[in-house]
Amino acid sequence: MGSLPHFNPDDDREGARVHPAVAELRAAVAAADALLLCTPEYAGALPGAFKNLLEWTVGDGSTYRKPIAWINAAGPAAPTGAADAHESLRKILAYVHADVIDAACVRIEVTRDMVGVDGTLTDPAAREAIADALDTLARAAAERA
Repeated sequence: MGSLPHFNPDDDREGARVHPAVAELRAAVAAADALLLCTPEYAGALPGAFKNLLEWTVGDGSTYRKPIAWINAAGPAAPTGAADAHESLRKILAYVHADVIDAACVRIEVTRDMVGVDGTLTDPAAREAIADALDTLARAAAERA
């Protein structure tokens, strides 16, 4: 995400050669059977860098009818549970005709004590919730294959 240039529609026209990081992103999205996204809410919306990443996926159609879900891992102090970010995400995904798998879109409360020093989520219930979301998304992708 950090290597992507700022989105500019003038750089994303038919026949234009896109930045190598954009080409790599698009190839990875196109090759995936499904996408699981995880983003925090920042200032009541999607973080700018994540929105930039999504903007680069609009023009090539790689997300068209692709099964997509999201997980939000937020602490108990998150007042809306990232509802505004998810509303923006849903709007973007509808625009590109992605197939949002609602049953796999979950909010998982994560506190600092649930994360090990290596950054790994250690809480069994949270890990199970993520595994359940992944299973649901994988089943949806398999049904479309």
